[in-house]
Amino acid sequence: MKLKHRLSLYSVTIFTIVMLLFSAVIYFSYYTQMEKKEKESLESKSLLAAIYYLEKDELSFMEHTNIQNQLYKAISRRNIAVFDSANQQSNGDMMSVIDISIDFLEQVRQSKNAFFDTESYFYNGIFYHDNQGDFVVVTREPKEDFKAQMFSLFKILLIAFLLGIVFIFFFSQYLSYIAYQPIIHIIKQIKERDTRNFNQPLQLSKTYAEVNDLVETYNHFVKRIADTFHVQKNFIDYVSHELRTPITALLGTLEVTKNKSRTEKEYRDVIEQLQQYTTDLQETLDKMMLLSGAKTNFEFNALRIDEVVWQLIENMVLYHQAHLDVDIQVQDTNVLTVKGNDKLLELAIGNILENAIKYSDNQTVRVVLQQEKGCLLISVMDKGIGIPQNDLANVRQNFYRAANTKGFQGKGVGLSIANVIFTLHGVEMKITSTDKGTTVCLYF
Repeated sequence: MKLKHRLSLYSVTIFTIVMLLFSAVIYFSYYTQMEKKEKESLESKSLLAAIYYLEKDELSFMEHTNIQNQLYKAISRRNIAVFDSANQQSNGDMMSVIDISIDFLEQVRQSKNAFFDTESYFYNGIFYHDNQGDFVVVTREPKEDFKAQMFSLFKILLIAFLLGIVFIFFFSQYLSYIAYQPIIHIIKQIKERDTRNFNQPLQLSKTYAEVNDLVETYNHFVKRIADTFHVQKNFIDYVSHELRTPITALLGTLEVTKNKSRTEKEYRDVIEQLQQYTTDLQETLDKMMLLSGAKTNFEFNALRIDEVVWQLIENMVLYHQAHLDVDIQVQDTNVLTVKGNDKLLELAIGNILENAIKYSDNQTVRVVLQQEKGCLLISVMDKGIGIPQNDLANVRQNFYRAANTKGFQGKGVGLSIANVIFTLHGVEMKITSTDKGTTVCLYF
Protein backbone atom coordinates (compact mmCIF):
# COMPACT_ATOMS: atom_id res chain seq x y z
CA MET A 1 0.00 0.00 0.00
CA LYS A 2 1.32 3.43 -0.93
CA LEU A 3 2.17 5.87 1.81
CA LYS A 4 -0.50 8.39 0.81
CA HIS A 5 -3.22 5.72 0.85
CA ARG A 6 -1.98 4.48 4.19
CA LEU A 7 -2.09 8.03 5.60
CA SER A 8 -5.66 8.38 4.33
CA LEU A 9 -6.64 5.07 5.90
CA TYR A 10 -5.09 6.07 9.23
CA SER A 11 -6.80 9.48 9.12
CA VAL A 12 -10.22 7.99 8.33
CA THR A 13 -9.83 5.31 11.01
CA ILE A 14 -8.81 7.80 13.68
CA PHE A 15 -11.56 10.21 12.65
CA THR A 16 -14.15 7.40 12.73
CA ILE A 17 -13.17 6.38 16.25
CA VAL A 18 -13.11 9.98 17.50
CA MET A 19 -16.41 10.85 15.84
CA LEU A 20 -18.09 7.73 17.23
CA LEU A 21 -16.92 8.62 20.72
CA PHE A 22 -18.01 12.25 20.41
CA SER A 23 -21.35 11.27 18.84
CA ALA A 24 -22.03 8.80 21.65
CA VAL A 25 -21.16 11.43 24.26
CA ILE A 26 -23.39 14.03 22.56
CA TYR A 27 -26.28 11.61 22.09
CA PHE A 28 -26.32 10.27 25.63
CA SER A 29 -25.70 13.70 27.17
CA TYR A 30 -28.64 15.10 25.23
CA TYR A 31 -30.75 12.06 26.13
CA THR A 32 -29.98 12.58 29.82
CA GLN A 33 -30.82 16.27 29.67
CA MET A 34 -34.09 15.67 27.84
CA GLU A 35 -35.05 12.94 30.30
CA LYS A 36 -34.29 15.28 33.18
CA LYS A 37 -36.51 17.96 31.66
CA GLU A 38 -39.34 15.41 31.23
CA LYS A 39 -39.06 14.54 34.91
CA GLU A 40 -39.16 18.17 35.97
CA SER A 41 -42.08 18.88 33.64
CA LEU A 42 -44.05 15.86 34.84
CA GLU A 43 -43.38 16.74 38.47
CA SER A 44 -44.84 20.21 37.91
CA LYS A 45 -47.85 18.71 36.14
CA SER A 46 -48.36 16.21 38.96
CA LEU A 47 -48.38 19.01 41.51
CA LEU A 48 -50.81 21.02 39.37
CA ALA A 49 -53.10 17.97 39.06
CA ALA A 50 -52.97 17.41 42.82
CA ILE A 51 -54.07 20.98 43.49
CA TYR A 52 -56.82 20.73 40.86
CA TYR A 53 -58.33 17.50 42.21
CA LEU A 54 -57.58 17.66 45.93
CA GLU A 55 -57.76 21.37 46.76
CA LYS A 56 -61.06 22.13 45.03
CA ASP A 57 -62.92 22.49 48.33
CA GLU A 58 -60.38 24.94 49.68
CA LEU A 59 -59.99 27.20 46.63
CA SER A 60 -62.29 29.93 45.43
CA PHE A 61 -64.08 29.49 42.13
CA MET A 62 -61.73 31.91 40.34
CA GLU A 63 -58.63 30.27 41.75
CA HIS A 64 -59.86 26.81 40.88
CA THR A 65 -60.78 27.96 37.37
CA ASN A 66 -57.28 29.39 36.90
CA ILE A 67 -55.73 26.10 38.02
CA GLN A 68 -58.04 24.25 35.66
CA ASN A 69 -56.96 26.39 32.71
CA GLN A 70 -53.30 25.81 33.51
CA LEU A 71 -53.88 22.08 33.86
CA TYR A 72 -55.73 21.76 30.53
CA LYS A 73 -52.90 23.61 28.78
CA ALA A 74 -50.23 21.45 30.41
CA ILE A 75 -51.68 17.94 30.32
CA SER A 76 -54.73 15.94 29.36
CA ARG A 77 -56.77 14.47 32.20
CA ARG A 78 -56.51 11.12 30.43
CA ASN A 79 -52.90 11.15 31.52
CA ILE A 80 -53.71 11.78 35.21
CA ALA A 81 -54.61 9.28 37.93
CA VAL A 82 -55.11 9.95 41.67
CA PHE A 83 -54.82 6.98 44.03
CA ASP A 84 -56.06 6.93 47.62
CA SER A 85 -54.45 5.16 50.53
CA ALA A 86 -56.14 1.90 49.46
CA ASN A 87 -54.43 2.17 46.06
CA GLN A 88 -57.75 2.76 44.34
CA GLN A 89 -58.06 5.35 41.58
CA SER A 90 -60.22 8.12 42.99
CA ASN A 91 -59.71 10.84 40.37
CA GLY A 92 -58.27 11.40 36.93
CA ASP A 93 -59.32 10.02 33.57
CA MET A 94 -56.36 7.68 32.99
CA MET A 95 -58.01 4.54 31.65
CA SER A 96 -55.09 2.15 31.48
CA VAL A 97 -53.25 1.97 34.78
CA ILE A 98 -51.79 -1.48 34.28
CA ASP A 99 -48.28 -0.02 34.07
CA ILE A 100 -48.67 1.56 37.53
CA SER A 101 -47.80 -1.12 40.06
CA ILE A 102 -48.50 -1.18 43.78
CA ASP A 103 -44.76 -1.26 44.38
CA PHE A 104 -44.41 2.02 42.53
CA LEU A 105 -47.18 3.61 44.63
CA GLU A 106 -45.45 2.45 47.81
CA GLN A 107 -42.18 3.84 46.52
CA VAL A 108 -43.87 7.22 46.00
CA ARG A 109 -45.26 7.20 49.54
CA GLN A 110 -41.81 6.47 50.95
CA SER A 111 -39.73 8.87 48.84
CA LYS A 112 -42.49 11.46 48.18
CA ASN A 113 -41.54 11.47 44.49
CA ALA A 114 -40.74 8.73 41.97
CA PHE A 115 -40.25 8.28 38.25
CA PHE A 116 -40.28 5.42 35.75
CA ASP A 117 -40.85 4.96 32.04
CA THR A 118 -42.15 2.35 29.63
CA GLU A 119 -41.90 1.93 25.89
CA SER A 120 -44.65 4.50 25.31
CA TYR A 121 -44.78 6.80 28.37
CA PHE A 122 -42.84 8.63 31.04
CA TYR A 123 -44.52 8.33 34.49
CA ASN A 124 -44.18 10.51 37.58
CA GLY A 125 -45.81 10.11 40.97
CA ILE A 126 -45.91 12.48 43.95
CA PHE A 127 -47.24 11.97 47.45
CA TYR A 128 -49.83 14.57 48.44
CA HIS A 129 -51.28 14.97 51.95
CA ASP A 130 -54.76 16.52 52.08
CA ASN A 131 -57.45 17.03 54.70
CA GLN A 132 -59.34 14.29 52.92
CA GLY A 133 -56.44 11.84 53.40
CA ASP A 134 -53.15 10.81 51.77
CA PHE A 135 -53.01 10.46 48.00
CA VAL A 136 -50.60 9.52 45.24
CA VAL A 137 -50.95 11.66 42.12
CA VAL A 138 -49.55 10.02 38.95
CA THR A 139 -49.09 11.77 35.61
CA ARG A 140 -47.67 10.51 32.36
CA GLU A 141 -46.32 11.97 29.11
CA PRO A 142 -46.25 10.15 25.74
CA LYS A 143 -42.79 9.46 24.34
CA GLU A 144 -43.57 10.31 20.71
CA ASP A 145 -42.11 13.80 20.81
CA PHE A 146 -39.15 12.66 22.89
CA LYS A 147 -38.39 9.80 20.51
CA ALA A 148 -38.84 12.11 17.51
CA GLN A 149 -36.30 14.57 18.93
CA MET A 150 -33.81 11.82 19.74
CA PHE A 151 -34.26 10.30 16.28
CA SER A 152 -33.67 13.73 14.72
CA LEU A 153 -30.51 14.10 16.76
CA PHE A 154 -29.43 10.60 15.69
CA LYS A 155 -29.97 11.46 12.01
CA ILE A 156 -28.03 14.71 12.38
CA LEU A 157 -25.13 12.93 14.06
CA LEU A 158 -25.21 10.14 11.47
CA ILE A 159 -25.24 12.57 8.54
CA ALA A 160 -22.45 14.64 10.13
CA PHE A 161 -20.51 11.41 10.75
CA LEU A 162 -20.84 10.19 7.14
CA LEU A 163 -20.10 13.60 5.65
CA GLY A 164 -17.16 13.92 8.03
CA ILE A 165 -15.74 10.59 6.86
CA VAL A 166 -16.07 11.63 3.21
CA PHE A 167 -14.53 15.03 3.94
CA ILE A 168 -11.67 13.53 5.98
CA PHE A 169 -11.00 10.94 3.27
CA PHE A 170 -10.63 13.51 0.49
CA PHE A 171 -8.89 16.01 2.77
CA SER A 172 -6.40 13.35 3.91
CA GLN A 173 -5.88 12.38 0.26
CA TYR A 174 -5.06 16.00 -0.48
CA LEU A 175 -2.77 16.31 2.54
CA SER A 176 -1.13 13.01 1.63
CA TYR A 177 -0.61 14.29 -1.89
CA ILE A 178 1.05 17.44 -0.52
CA ALA A 179 3.13 15.45 1.96
CA TYR A 180 4.09 12.88 -0.69
CA GLN A 181 5.07 15.42 -3.37
CA PRO A 182 8.67 15.90 -2.14
CA ILE A 183 9.15 12.12 -2.13
CA ILE A 184 7.72 11.91 -5.68
CA HIS A 185 10.19 14.61 -6.78
CA ILE A 186 13.03 12.70 -5.11
CA ILE A 187 12.05 9.45 -6.86
CA LYS A 188 11.72 11.27 -10.19
CA GLN A 189 15.15 12.87 -9.87
CA ILE A 190 16.78 9.57 -8.83
CA LYS A 191 15.22 7.80 -11.85
CA GLU A 192 16.78 10.44 -14.10
CA ARG A 193 20.26 9.70 -12.74
CA ASP A 194 22.70 7.62 -14.77
CA THR A 195 26.44 7.07 -14.87
CA ARG A 196 26.97 10.56 -16.21
CA ASN A 197 25.07 12.56 -13.61
CA PHE A 198 24.56 10.18 -10.67
CA ASN A 199 26.57 12.48 -8.39
CA GLN A 200 24.35 15.48 -9.15
CA PRO A 201 22.70 16.51 -5.84
CA LEU A 202 18.95 16.32 -5.42
CA GLN A 203 17.16 19.68 -5.53
CA LEU A 204 13.88 20.40 -3.72
CA SER A 205 12.46 23.91 -3.62
CA LYS A 206 9.62 23.26 -1.15
CA THR A 207 9.87 20.52 1.44
CA TYR A 208 9.73 19.87 5.17
CA ALA A 209 12.42 19.17 7.73
CA GLU A 210 12.37 15.37 7.69
CA VAL A 211 12.55 15.10 3.89
CA ASN A 212 15.17 17.85 3.79
CA ASP A 213 17.29 15.80 6.20
CA LEU A 214 16.79 12.79 3.93
CA VAL A 215 17.85 14.79 0.86
CA GLU A 216 20.91 16.19 2.62
CA THR A 217 21.89 12.71 3.82
CA TYR A 218 21.41 11.29 0.31
CA ASN A 219 23.43 14.10 -1.28
CA HIS A 220 26.21 13.61 1.25
CA PHE A 221 26.17 9.85 0.63
CA VAL A 222 26.26 10.27 -3.15
CA LYS A 223 29.04 12.83 -2.83
CA ARG A 224 31.12 10.32 -0.89
CA ILE A 225 30.42 7.67 -3.53
CA ALA A 226 31.28 10.13 -6.30
CA ASP A 227 34.55 10.97 -4.56
CA THR A 228 35.32 7.28 -4.30
CA PHE A 229 34.48 6.71 -7.97
CA HIS A 230 36.63 9.69 -8.83
CA VAL A 231 39.51 8.10 -6.96
CA GLN A 232 38.94 4.80 -8.77
CA LYS A 233 38.82 6.57 -12.13
CA ASN A 234 42.00 8.48 -11.33
CA PHE A 235 43.57 5.23 -10.28
CA ILE A 236 43.11 3.85 -13.80
CA ASP A 237 44.47 7.06 -15.32
CA TYR A 238 47.42 7.09 -12.95
CA VAL A 239 48.23 3.42 -13.54
CA SER A 240 48.12 3.75 -17.33
CA HIS A 241 50.30 6.85 -17.19
CA GLU A 242 52.66 5.91 -14.39
CA LEU A 243 53.37 2.36 -15.52
CA ARG A 244 54.01 3.29 -19.12
CA THR A 245 57.23 5.22 -18.39
CA PRO A 246 59.10 2.66 -16.23
CA ILE A 247 57.93 -0.27 -18.37
CA THR A 248 59.06 1.51 -21.53
CA ALA A 249 62.39 2.28 -19.85
CA LEU A 250 62.78 -1.34 -18.77
CA LEU A 251 62.02 -2.70 -22.22
CA GLY A 252 64.20 -0.12 -23.91
CA THR A 253 67.16 -0.80 -21.63
CA LEU A 254 66.83 -4.57 -22.08
CA GLU A 255 66.56 -4.17 -25.87
CA VAL A 256 69.66 -1.98 -26.07
CA THR A 257 71.60 -4.24 -23.71
CA LYS A 258 71.01 -7.44 -25.69
CA ASN A 259 72.06 -5.90 -29.00
CA LYS A 260 75.79 -6.20 -28.22
CA SER A 261 78.10 -7.65 -25.67
CA ARG A 262 78.86 -5.59 -22.59
CA THR A 263 81.61 -5.44 -20.06
CA GLU A 264 81.01 -6.57 -16.52
CA LYS A 265 80.93 -2.96 -15.36
CA GLU A 266 78.40 -2.04 -18.08
CA TYR A 267 76.20 -4.98 -17.04
CA ARG A 268 76.39 -3.86 -13.41
CA ASP A 269 75.36 -0.32 -14.45
CA VAL A 270 72.46 -1.71 -16.49
CA ILE A 271 71.35 -3.91 -13.59
CA GLU A 272 71.49 -0.92 -11.24
CA GLN A 273 69.46 1.09 -13.74
CA LEU A 274 66.93 -1.73 -14.10
CA GLN A 275 66.78 -2.04 -10.32
CA GLN A 276 66.05 1.69 -10.06
CA TYR A 277 63.29 1.37 -12.71
CA THR A 278 61.87 -1.60 -10.79
CA THR A 279 61.98 0.34 -7.51
CA ASP A 280 60.20 3.29 -9.14
CA LEU A 281 57.63 0.89 -10.54
CA GLN A 282 57.11 -0.70 -7.12
CA GLU A 283 56.69 2.72 -5.47
CA THR A 284 54.23 3.73 -8.15
CA LEU A 285 52.19 0.56 -7.64
CA ASP A 286 52.16 1.06 -3.87
CA LYS A 287 50.89 4.60 -4.25
CA MET A 288 48.27 3.59 -6.76
CA MET A 289 47.04 0.70 -4.63
CA LEU A 290 46.89 2.97 -1.62
CA LEU A 291 44.96 5.61 -3.53
CA SER A 292 42.55 3.02 -4.97
CA GLY A 293 41.68 1.78 -1.51
CA ALA A 294 43.06 -1.70 -2.18
CA LYS A 295 45.19 -1.51 0.97
CA THR A 296 43.14 0.74 3.19
CA ASN A 297 39.50 0.40 2.05
CA PHE A 298 39.29 4.08 3.00
CA GLU A 299 38.79 3.34 6.69
CA PHE A 300 38.48 6.61 8.56
CA ASN A 301 39.54 6.72 12.21
CA ALA A 302 40.43 9.39 14.74
CA LEU A 303 44.12 10.31 14.44
CA ARG A 304 46.56 13.01 15.51
CA ILE A 305 47.48 15.00 12.42
CA ASP A 306 50.60 16.42 14.09
CA GLU A 307 51.97 12.88 14.43
CA VAL A 308 51.48 12.37 10.68
CA VAL A 309 53.27 15.67 10.00
CA TRP A 310 56.20 14.83 12.28
CA GLN A 311 56.61 11.43 10.61
CA LEU A 312 56.71 13.13 7.22
CA ILE A 313 59.21 15.73 8.48
CA GLU A 314 61.46 12.95 9.73
CA ASN A 315 61.29 11.15 6.37
CA MET A 316 61.97 14.36 4.41
CA VAL A 317 65.04 15.12 6.51
CA LEU A 318 66.27 11.51 6.30
CA TYR A 319 65.73 10.87 2.58
CA HIS A 320 65.93 14.35 1.05
CA GLN A 321 68.19 16.16 3.56
CA ALA A 322 65.42 18.77 3.63
CA HIS A 323 65.51 21.95 5.68
CA LEU A 324 62.18 22.31 7.44
CA ASP A 325 61.02 24.88 9.98
CA VAL A 326 58.01 23.56 11.93
CA ASP A 327 55.94 25.98 14.01
CA ILE A 328 53.02 24.64 16.05
CA GLN A 329 50.81 27.50 17.25
CA VAL A 330 47.83 25.42 18.35
CA GLN A 331 46.59 26.14 21.89
CA ASP A 332 43.71 23.64 21.96
CA THR A 333 45.26 20.28 21.15
CA ASN A 334 41.80 18.81 20.48
CA VAL A 335 41.82 20.41 17.02
CA LEU A 336 44.84 18.27 16.14
CA THR A 337 42.61 15.18 16.33
CA VAL A 338 40.87 14.60 13.01
CA LYS A 339 38.95 11.75 11.43
CA GLY A 340 40.63 10.28 8.40
CA ASN A 341 42.92 7.68 6.87
CA ASP A 342 46.49 8.14 8.07
CA LYS A 343 48.09 6.54 5.00
CA LEU A 344 46.12 8.68 2.54
CA LEU A 345 46.79 11.88 4.51
CA GLU A 346 50.47 10.95 4.75
CA LEU A 347 50.58 10.53 0.97
CA ALA A 348 48.75 13.82 0.30
CA ILE A 349 50.67 16.02 2.75
CA GLY A 350 53.89 14.26 1.69
CA ASN A 351 53.26 15.31 -1.92
CA ILE A 352 52.82 18.93 -0.80
CA LEU A 353 56.09 18.82 1.19
CA GLU A 354 57.99 17.09 -1.65
CA ASN A 355 56.85 19.75 -4.13
CA ALA A 356 57.89 22.52 -1.74
CA ILE A 357 61.33 20.95 -1.24
CA LYS A 358 61.86 20.09 -4.91
CA TYR A 359 60.77 23.40 -6.47
CA SER A 360 62.71 25.51 -3.94
CA ASP A 361 66.01 23.70 -4.59
CA ASN A 362 65.98 22.39 -1.01
CA GLN A 363 65.70 25.80 0.60
CA THR A 364 64.04 26.05 4.01
CA VAL A 365 60.36 25.17 3.93
CA ARG A 366 58.19 26.56 6.70
CA VAL A 367 55.35 24.39 8.08
CA VAL A 368 52.87 26.10 10.41
CA LEU A 369 50.07 24.39 12.35
CA GLN A 370 47.62 26.91 13.77
CA GLN A 371 44.05 27.24 14.91
CA GLU A 372 41.58 29.33 12.91
CA LYS A 373 37.93 29.68 13.98
CA GLY A 374 38.18 26.55 16.09
CA CYS A 375 39.56 24.43 13.22
CA LEU A 376 43.02 23.28 12.22
CA LEU A 377 44.98 25.09 9.49
CA ILE A 378 48.24 23.68 8.11
CA SER A 379 50.32 26.03 5.96
CA VAL A 380 53.30 24.90 3.85
CA MET A 381 55.38 27.86 2.62
CA ASP A 382 58.41 27.62 0.33
CA LYS A 383 60.75 30.10 -1.37
CA GLY A 384 60.85 28.33 -4.68
CA ILE A 385 60.11 29.15 -8.29
CA GLY A 386 56.39 29.66 -7.65
CA ILE A 387 53.51 28.85 -9.97
CA PRO A 388 52.61 31.20 -12.82
CA GLN A 389 49.16 32.73 -12.43
CA ASN A 390 48.07 31.27 -15.77
CA ASP A 391 48.85 27.77 -14.51
CA LEU A 392 47.55 28.16 -10.97
CA ALA A 393 43.98 27.16 -11.85
CA ASN A 394 45.09 23.94 -13.60
CA VAL A 395 47.79 22.49 -11.35
CA ARG A 396 45.25 20.16 -9.64
CA GLN A 397 44.45 18.41 -12.91
CA ASN A 398 45.90 15.01 -13.75
CA PHE A 399 49.37 15.14 -15.35
CA TYR A 400 49.39 18.93 -15.58
CA ARG A 401 52.71 20.67 -15.04
CA ALA A 402 53.35 24.41 -14.91
CA ALA A 403 55.34 26.03 -17.67
CA ASN A 404 58.31 26.83 -15.39
CA THR A 405 58.86 23.22 -14.17
CA LYS A 406 60.60 21.76 -17.22
CA GLY A 407 63.93 21.68 -15.41
CA PHE A 408 62.52 19.51 -12.62
CA GLN A 409 61.59 15.84 -12.67
CA GLY A 410 57.93 15.06 -12.17
CA LYS A 411 54.83 13.54 -13.70
CA GLY A 412 52.18 16.08 -12.77
CA VAL A 413 50.25 13.80 -10.45
CA GLY A 414 51.34 14.95 -6.96
CA LEU A 415 48.89 17.80 -6.51
CA SER A 416 46.18 15.86 -8.34
CA ILE A 417 46.49 12.94 -5.91
CA ALA A 418 46.64 15.31 -2.94
CA ASN A 419 43.53 17.18 -4.15
CA VAL A 420 41.53 13.94 -4.45
CA ILE A 421 42.58 12.78 -0.98
CA PHE A 422 41.84 16.14 0.63
CA THR A 423 38.43 16.26 -1.05
CA LEU A 424 37.73 12.78 0.30
CA HIS A 425 38.57 14.04 3.81
CA GLY A 426 36.64 17.28 3.52
CA VAL A 427 39.86 19.32 3.66
CA GLU A 428 39.91 22.55 1.67
CA MET A 429 43.21 23.19 -0.13
CA LYS A 430 44.04 26.77 -1.16
CA ILE A 431 47.14 27.56 -3.21
CA THR A 432 48.64 31.03 -3.52
CA SER A 433 51.88 31.72 -5.36
CA THR A 434 54.24 34.41 -6.60
CA ASP A 435 57.62 34.26 -8.28
CA LYS A 436 59.12 34.25 -4.77
CA GLY A 437 57.44 31.11 -3.52
CA THR A 438 54.25 29.15 -3.00
CA THR A 439 51.96 28.75 0.01
CA VAL A 440 49.58 25.81 0.35
CA CYS A 441 46.92 26.15 3.06
CA LEU A 442 44.99 23.09 4.26
CA TYR A 443 41.76 23.89 6.15
CA PHE A 444 40.56 20.88 8.17
